[in-house]
Amino acid sequence: MDYYETIFKEITKQKLLKMQNATVKFYPVGNGDNALITLKDKTTIIVDCNIRNCDEGIYDVKKDLLKSIQYDNSIPYVDVFILTHGDQDHCRGFKSHFYQGDPKDYSSEDKKNNIIRVDAMWFSPMIAEESTNEDEDAYQKEAERRLELHRNNAPDKDLPGNRIRIIGYDGNKNYQDLDHLRSTPGNIVSRFNDKDQHLFSIFIHAPFKEHLENEGGDKKNSTSIVFQARFKTEAYQSNFSGLVMFGGDSDHSSWNIILDKTKRHNNEKALEWDLFLSPHHCSWSFFNERPHAKNPNPMESSLEVLDYKRRESKVIASSKTILDDDDNPPHYDAKKEYIKKVGNTNFLNTSTYNIINKVPQPIIFEVTFLGIAKPRQTEGTAKVVGTAGLGIVNSTSKYGCNEL
Repeated sequence: MDYYETIFKEITKQKLLKMQNATVKFYPVGNGDNALITLKDKTTIIVDCNIRNCDEGIYDVKKDLLKSIQYDNSIPYVDVFILTHGDQDHCRGFKSHFYQGDPKDYSSEDKKNNIIRVDAMWFSPMIAEESTNEDEDAYQKEAERRLELHRNNAPDKDLPGNRIRIIGYDGNKNYQDLDHLRSTPGNIVSRFNDKDQHLFSIFIHAPFKEHLENEGGDKKNSTSIVFQARFKTEAYQSNFSGLVMFGGDSDHSSWNIILDKTKRHNNEKALEWDLFLSPHHCSWSFFNERPHAKNPNPMESSLEVLDYKRRESKVIASSKTILDDDDNPPHYDAKKEYIKKVGNTNFLNTSTYNIINKVPQPIIFEVTFLGIAKPRQTEGTAKVVGTAGLGIVNSTSKYGCNEL
């Protein structure tokens, strides 16, 4: 290697080290979902929340969020909150930790308690259908407050803390007069918190109208928002550097519709993934009806969905430790089906992947020009299960190591 080649490689290395890449963080919240997407421009998107009391062995999600998000005049805020559906394990803590009401009324007491302002909400009308807990009620009430501002064309409707997007179709409640705020399956969203993104977008897969008409099964789970998060590192890229699939608690019937409609529209790129958050916390319901004993064979459509993986993709199980027992979720046979597709080292459980001082830690992926980098580790302090990288990326990211 000559002198100039050495200098060029060193300059390239230093540029890469300084580069702020997008990240996807999966919090360890037991049987529940709580993820944070952070874009290159520091835009933050929360997908569900399950903020629990920080008892022994429980990771402090709120503390980490406050370190990870931005501040506006000392007010912590997230750009977007996406609630896939209203089950308690997807919205626990919303009422206590996220601000509800007119953003102009955010008080010194709110600031003292680090209440997080949500600049823009994503709202599925299905949340209004079958409310079951106080946090879901609070999300619904706050959404209705914002929708009323837009319905009345209030002067403050577009202020941070009043913004909202409707996802999917109406059920019993009618929001047709607000269709200008609506995105439906097949739509691509690239504007977040009133700002266009050129390196990030979301393809919406579900819920479909069929979900609203379905009287059987678990309606709340089957109407979960399902989407593919798409990342680039440079605007000129023709392909995506990273693809992450989020599906809430969607079941096999939902994925069968997604698969069928996406293929019929010749849009199979929207099915590809590098990271796949296993629906319903690694439940058997993604593969077939429960209980497993009566329906032991996985649906071909669910297996086909997993075949759209790219490179050495990973499945993330946001669940408690998966044991060989009758629990569902998580379900041991579901885990085995995922492993058949991605391999043992590419199946990551948030409760066991990275443990420090007996506390599970978030699993953090970094989106690089070459793809999604494998989770970083802190040597000498963490118990790690499954440390293989994601294909072409062969070095552990150091981004944010001080967080641990």
